Amino acid sequence: MLSAISDRWIVAGSAATAIGALWAPDVPWWCGAAALIAGAARRTRVLLPAGLLLLAAAAMGQQAQNLSEAAGGSFDGEAVIVADPHWRQGALTVPVSVEIQGREHRWEGWSRGAAAYGLEDAAVGEHWRISGVAETAEPRDRPFLWPRHYAGQAQIHTARRTDGGSAPFRLANAVRGLIERSSASLSPRDAALLAGFVYGDDRGQLAEVVHDFRATALTHLLAVSGSNVAFVLLLAAPLLIRLRPVMRLGAVAVLLGQFAVLTRGEPSVLRACVLATLAVGAQSLGRRASAVRLLALAIIVLLLIDPLLVRSVGFQLSVAATAAIVAGTRRIAALLWGPQWIRLPLAATLAAQIGVLPVQLAVFGSLPLVSIPANVLAGPLAGPAMVWGLVAGLAGGLAGDAVASFLHLPTQVMLGWVAAVARWGAAAGWPQIETSEVAAVVIVVVGCVATALLARRRFAGAPAIAVVVAAIGIWIVASGQRGALPSSEHLSVGGIDPTVVVIDRPDAARALDQLATAGIDDIDVLIARSASRAGREAVRAVHERHSVARVLAPVSLGGLVRYSAVTGPTPVGDLVVDAIGERLSVSPAVASP
Repeated sequence: MLSAISDRWIVAGSAATAIGALWAPDVPWWCGAAALIAGAARRTRVLLPAGLLLLAAAAMGQQAQNLSEAAGGSFDGEAVIVADPHWRQGALTVPVSVEIQGREHRWEGWSRGAAAYGLEDAAVGEHWRISGVAETAEPRDRPFLWPRHYAGQAQIHTARRTDGGSAPFRLANAVRGLIERSSASLSPRDAALLAGFVYGDDRGQLAEVVHDFRATALTHLLAVSGSNVAFVLLLAAPLLIRLRPVMRLGAVAVLLGQFAVLTRGEPSVLRACVLATLAVGAQSLGRRASAVRLLALAIIVLLLIDPLLVRSVGFQLSVAATAAIVAGTRRIAALLWGPQWIRLPLAATLAAQIGVLPVQLAVFGSLPLVSIPANVLAGPLAGPAMVWGLVAGLAGGLAGDAVASFLHLPTQVMLGWVAAVARWGAAAGWPQIETSEVAAVVIVVVGCVATALLARRRFAGAPAIAVVVAAIGIWIVASGQRGALPSSEHLSVGGIDPTVVVIDRPDAARALDQLATAGIDDIDVLIARSASRAGREAVRAVHERHSVARVLAPVSLGGLVRYSAVTGPTPVGDLVVDAIGERLSVSPAVASP
């Protein structure tokens, strides 16, 4: 029956499913089911998208109701780790699933002290005995917590591991352990990059590497995506082709399901795994299915199962990039010169960049222009680095450090190349593509086309319209550039002579981002107000990437860099730095430029 429905109706259904999940009117599920059944008939195809819209809306309504009915309070019992722990703002974030007042929900757990250090090495799927206090999400926090299925936040007071969880999670964590063990022969930078390329773990990335990848829009290389799924299937192909069609479909579903567990179920991985499973299923049934049809079906399946995915930026970027690659690669390749093996990868990269541009601009406000050549240079090695990193990581983890060091020689070369491209792009200083500029270009292009059509019909006001459209475009660009000042959330800059940078609420990567935005290279005095783990990392990263003449910090900062410990009032230009407990105070207040 599904084969009788044309691609255009499947695509319309996927768009309707996304709209229903976003709109989420309060409708019963049986309305959507009835419309979907009626839409199966050839003469009432228009009801097919309507049915999917209503089903997605009902599913989203159910999800929202489930999260809104969560009850907070004290808890002490069995919990499951649902995402890898990571340090943030001096505390350990540990997402957990725990039962409170007879209902089980996911919570964004926070922990400090002994409990945090005990949970630091916790892995997804493990069972822990924890105690603490949970609070449901406030309306202002729901847009950030609910898309991740978190009912709220929980303070974890005590934690004790009980077991390693179910078999798929044990296997996934064992594979991660082998690859991590083999990466001991690599530098800290390359070891962290290997974890990102193979299974999407970006927790150990150096702050300067995070800054470089952000500045060149290469962060998607550290998030496992469709290319990784394709390479996994390629590795397993010699075994899969020997199986009968039905057995092959089952083996692919199990393999990709385990890979999704390994990569922690990232939205881009889920999209790729479902799409690949559908493709193998169609082949097993002897049916031909276009890439557009498979992508649309994957969107429908995923959003009906988990409609909250529609609000995930990772899912939006993955769908946008895949759709652009499917629709535009061949067309763009036809416009390029050179052999096909160069034109097709380049065209795919350009298509993906065009596809994600609207999402990038809507979410982040800008896109670095250098991302286009950076992706062209780094992209071709991302896949081989993932495949070889996986093979060498497993073999090296089993064989020992000596073998791992030898096997990871190609890994070092490939990861070093990608890191060098990111570093070059971050230092190149190319301009950003701003939302206002794109809006202005769109308005001007549309206006010019409309003016040309009016002029062809000899409309007397066409020149005036052209002038107005151009003025609107210039005004949009100018208004978008005003107020483009660096954020002062993580650092402040004061004083022209000397240049003083004060790091507070430290986030090392964001501090580097803001220094780059402010155009600051040389720093006369770097003041670290905090000696926390994040504060030490921020000082190290800024000192690594910038010329810093002097560092002022609390006594307990440690020996990462040479610094002057502040124990009493210390004048710095027109400022006074003093020690208050384990932090520094700076007076008068330092203003952002």
